[in-house]
Amino acid sequence: MLRLWSLHEQLSDTHRLKALVVITAKRVCIDRWRTTHQHREINDAMPIADEDTLHDQLEYAELEQWLYEQIDRLPSTSATVLRMRQIERCELSEIADILGIRQASVSTLLSRARNELLNKLKRRN
Repeated sequence: MLRLWSLHEQLSDTHRLKALVVITAKRVCIDRWRTTHQHREINDAMPIADEDTLHDQLEYAELEQWLYEQIDRLPSTSATVLRMRQIERCELSEIADILGIRQASVSTLLSRARNELLNKLKRRN
């Protein structure tokens, strides 16, 4: 909001000012959402291994940590879409509304993020 106030004299057109306020509010909401939802428990949403033995538990923990790191390395929008769909189980339409993009774009970003993680997993093994 301070940024908007510092720019108020330069923006004489109310249409531009309204657009700037909407964009700024959207970005602030997305940033706050990301900080609160960034590292939710992935093990409930995506069970990867059976945790019967100590070896399996250690391997699972290592893989989970690696997966978090790889998701964090994705482009920010792709990572956000992937988290919202896979971890939080949001519908594609919900994701599109929250991020302000088309549903087709959400599907494309989701597919690219999954493919990138799959390729990284193949290279790791």
